[in-house]
Amino acid sequence: MRKWISLLLCLTVIVTLAGCGNNNSSGKAGNQPAGVNDVLEAGMAEEDSKKADIETQSAESDNSENRQNGVNENAPEPDPIDESEIAANSTEGIDVDLTALSSTMVYSEVYNMMVTPENYVGKTVKMDGIFASYHDESSDKYYFACIISDATACCSQGIEFVLTDGYSYPDDYPEEGGDVCVVGVFDTYQEGGYTYCTLRNARLV
Repeated sequence: MRKWISLLLCLTVIVTLAGCGNNNSSGKAGNQPAGVNDVLEAGMAEEDSKKADIETQSAESDNSENRQNGVNENAPEPDPIDESEIAANSTEGIDVDLTALSSTMVYSEVYNMMVTPENYVGKTVKMDGIFASYHDESSDKYYFACIISDATACCSQGIEFVLTDGYSYPDDYPEEGGDVCVVGVFDTYQEGGYTYCTLRNARLV
């Protein structure tokens, strides 16, 4: 009788241990960490997501900067630069540009031309001022000059100019008292015992 009781106790213990072993095994399997491939795939997916977010934020930032700077991506391209206008405003080949000086400096420079003309002979001069003309009835000759006033407009000086043969008076000349801008080569000549300054081979600009 004791043997049967002992056998039953042993069987009970064996069955109990077997059941616990199965439960522990199934528990470990359920809580087993993910494999290496799973971890790598999850990491790659996360990196791709981050890159996409960064690219989106960068594009939005560029568009915002363009709007703040007044850049219109759909705006038409500007017209090509007119090279003829650049040539007209260029000072290339001009030795003395009176148009770039203040009224006080211009008056002083013209005064120097009158006093020491030998320092300017042969130089190309550009000047602007008021157009004036004079007709000598005795010789039937016309004289043209560009008159420049000082800063206070109380004094004025003028330099005579002779346009090239391509100009016809009065059709191609400014109106008397009108604005004139002229470029020519500075020179002097003698007439009636006096020395006069003039711009030869001049052209209107």
